[in-house]
Amino acid sequence: DDDDDDDEDDDDGDDVLGVFGKKSKASPKKGESSNNNAVGDLADGISGATSSGDKPTRWIETIGASEKERAAGAIFLDEEREKATAERKKADLEKQRAFGRDPLGIHNATHFDLQEIDNNRDHFIQQTLNEIENDIEIELSVANESGVETVNWLEAQRQALLTIIDAKKKSDKDEEGAESKDSPSLPSILPTSPDFDPILFLTLVHRNASYRELQDSTSRLSRKTDNQVERLQNLVRDNFALFIRCSEGIDVFAEQSGSRNRNSRSEYSSDNAQLDNRFGKLDNIAESCTEQARKSFKPLLDNTNEVRKVQSALAVLQRVAPLLQVPSLMRQHIENANFSSVVKAYRKVLVIDKNHCDVDLLQYVRAKAGEAAQDARQDLELILADETSSGNSLLDAIRDLGELLELLEEEEENKSGTSVNKNVTTPRSSGHASNVLKGGTFTIDRHVICVRDYPPALSCLFLQTTHFRSLVDKAIASAETTCERIFRGEGLDNTSNHSGTGGTSSSEVSSAGASSQRSRDKRWKFEVLEARVDATKSAVALAKNWLPRLLQIGLATQEAEKRRMARQHRRQKMSALSAPTSSSSTGESDSHAGKNMMSAHDVFKSIVNPALTRLVEHIAFCSLGCANQGSKIRISSTFGKGSADRLRAILKSPLPPTQTGKSASDLAELAEAIQESNESMLTIRSLSEDGEGTKIAYHSPLEMCSQLTDDAVIMIEQRVCIYSFDACSRKCSISASGSGVFDGDLLLQCVQKLSDDLTRSEECSKEIEKGCFMVSQKCCEGLAGYVKDRSDAARLRVVAECANALNTTIVDVVREVSYLTNGQSESLESNLSSVISVLERDMFDVFLKSVKRNVSACARLGLIENPSTHEQQQKIPDESVPFPPYLAASFLTIVRCRAQVERALRDLSRTEGTTYQFLALQTASDGVVENICLELKSKLNHVRPQADVFSIHLQFLISTLKKYLSDEVLSLASDTRRMLLSASTGGRGTGKGMGNGPEGLTAVENLERLGRVYVMCLGE
Repeated sequence: DDDDDDDEDDDDGDDVLGVFGKKSKASPKKGESSNNNAVGDLADGISGATSSGDKPTRWIETIGASEKERAAGAIFLDEEREKATAERKKADLEKQRAFGRDPLGIHNATHFDLQEIDNNRDHFIQQTLNEIENDIEIELSVANESGVETVNWLEAQRQALLTIIDAKKKSDKDEEGAESKDSPSLPSILPTSPDFDPILFLTLVHRNASYRELQDSTSRLSRKTDNQVERLQNLVRDNFALFIRCSEGIDVFAEQSGSRNRNSRSEYSSDNAQLDNRFGKLDNIAESCTEQARKSFKPLLDNTNEVRKVQSALAVLQRVAPLLQVPSLMRQHIENANFSSVVKAYRKVLVIDKNHCDVDLLQYVRAKAGEAAQDARQDLELILADETSSGNSLLDAIRDLGELLELLEEEEENKSGTSVNKNVTTPRSSGHASNVLKGGTFTIDRHVICVRDYPPALSCLFLQTTHFRSLVDKAIASAETTCERIFRGEGLDNTSNHSGTGGTSSSEVSSAGASSQRSRDKRWKFEVLEARVDATKSAVALAKNWLPRLLQIGLATQEAEKRRMARQHRRQKMSALSAPTSSSSTGESDSHAGKNMMSAHDVFKSIVNPALTRLVEHIAFCSLGCANQGSKIRISSTFGKGSADRLRAILKSPLPPTQTGKSASDLAELAEAIQESNESMLTIRSLSEDGEGTKIAYHSPLEMCSQLTDDAVIMIEQRVCIYSFDACSRKCSISASGSGVFDGDLLLQCVQKLSDDLTRSEECSKEIEKGCFMVSQKCCEGLAGYVKDRSDAARLRVVAECANALNTTIVDVVREVSYLTNGQSESLESNLSSVISVLERDMFDVFLKSVKRNVSACARLGLIENPSTHEQQQKIPDESVPFPPYLAASFLTIVRCRAQVERALRDLSRTEGTTYQFLALQTASDGVVENICLELKSKLNHVRPQADVFSIHLQFLISTLKKYLSDEVLSLASDTRRMLLSASTGGRGTGKGMGNGPEGLTAVENLERLGRVYVMCLGE
């Protein structure tokens, strides 16, 4: 210890305040008096010598100390030396860091190191000279007053550096004969070095520092120096008494040394003998003191030993307290169904080696933890066998049971002869363990499964698939029982529907029984149909609930199987490399074991697929009853084969529209669930020996179920289409026959509703096309019935409805159907248009015939008067002559026809692009002109005296109705006019009549003036 202190004093020789500021390790602690020091000095004097020959300085070095105390003292001294060494290294490191800092405090960067600059000062001097020369060249190029000052400042720095370099070169020449280690070097820039050069320090370190920064750093240095002086003064004040004692001790030592030097050497032998005698007495006193101390403090030492033992035991118990609490914690976690924590707690106990542990308490803890682990295993097996457990809880139980089995594997090998069997179920699970000797055996619907014969994931898959198969059988049996009970007249609560009241006469009873029998005969059929719908819904819910659950377990089984086969393959390789001959048999046995064990794919193929197929057939039978007409698919009966004929007929009959719609939605959900499951089955396939999937063509076990479900969905959605269009056609027929309305919006709504309900619309394209055609045909038949015994206005209304349907409604329906069937109904528009166009054409043709009849009745010349030749020659056309009556009647007929068509059809056009109004006006105009011309030809002899007048009338008709007249009628009118002109009196011999002269023009203008009202009515 003294040597260590001396070393520390040497290290801190440069820093006086640092040396005096440290606390001495040998100084007394606070609270100790000087008497303690005196007792220590006395013990040093009376104790024996140590192994090194020095006097003992501690109790542990004396004769009275025991061996354990000496060993503990040696350990304590070693620890103290290690602490002192660490503190010294830390102080050295801090000192080196202090040497590397900038004493002026200008450079505060962490990457600044003054020692590094000092070690490489040759390089930095040369670099600084180059920088100064470059700066001088730059400033000389500026050539101004400030530049000259800067150049002078830089030149001064350069000269200072050159002076230092020259001094080094000169000293090197003077010392050429000296050794290399004695040759002088450049001055140092470290302030603690004897060769410190302040000019070199400022030039290399603070060449770019400003005057203000240097002034501030000088002030800081002054304050630091003053602070050190003040600290030195405070140190002297605080330890003044110590300084005085040291001074007095030095004086006493000097006096004794002087007095001994003056004694003669003859006295040395006598003094030595006295000292030996005195040391002997002191040794005897020390031995007696030691013996007396041992006798006096023996009870205290014994109690101290006991206390130490108890403390040691408590410390051991504190260290193993987590292990001691493991059994109770495991029980608590088992009660809370937190089996992952059970596994973690049990893993802690396995650190206890029961074969080499001599502590009975730890052996007991491990045994109790093993019992708790067995209980947890049984609870986990019950959860795996519980049909009400959720998918996530099953996956957690598989994981926890697998980890627990890995931990129990060694325990099971040691206890292979004994097995614990508990048949007690917990509230967490409702699985039923069979009452057999082997634990982990469960009976589910006459199927016995031992969980411990398979890995946890595979055993869970066996149990849950067996539950699924049992539930499918129960669902089919329940549906059959319900239908039989309804047919027998029993309610769902096993009560009979036959009831009678006492106190009534026999006639009343018989009549009431007959009416109740009739109502029951109708009611049981409806109830059976409803029972079929309920059975479909419950079966679909069963499939939707169990398929994702089984797939989750199947995926976990597949992953566990991959890991097991990979471990087995790796173990075979290792055994083959280590011992080829001995490992062949074990490898074959392992491979056979792996091959004999069923995989997840095999379980789905052998158990899930048949059960699911049967469930899908049951759903198809309940929802469909029988196949559609012309379908190649057969619907097999899953129940009711031995029932009565009437019940069997109801079971095999199609459901009504309402029940069919409900079942269709359930079947669509089932198809979606099975399709998702079938896609997920792509990851569950047979594995090869190396744990990878086989490369052969893969067929999913659920593929046949998916196909059967799709066929059932297509069949029931075809029925939905048929029922929907049938209901729509009835409504449209009633609306057409009663109100004369072609309700195309109802048909469009029906198609839109089907687009929301159908999931296989492309396969139902034929039914959709036939349904739209049927609705249109029923509407046309209803409109045809509407116009019977009605006027032309009803026919025009039917024509308007058909035209509106062709132009708007049918286009929307065709577009919606095209979206629904993905463009597969290409002939729908032509079929619908042909049906509606036929009705529209027939109704409008009938109306046009009626127009012709009305026109022929109105366009008649009436009574023709023949004036005398003298009156005809003397008479001059008068402007007051009225408009001809037959022309007025004809124009009124045409105007009436136009008004009727315009009110009913507005500006609608036919498919050819011609408006209905134009066709009606053309028919009326042709009828008027044709009638007048034929009548003029037939009465030519009577109209000959007034041929000029009738030719003018005919000319007026032609000019007014020219755009509505056909080419044949125009030709007939022209021939008739020429005939009238040739028959007129004015045309004999000369060919000039009144119609071709000024008088004829005047007459035409007069007609136009009189008939301008009719002309305006026929205008645009």
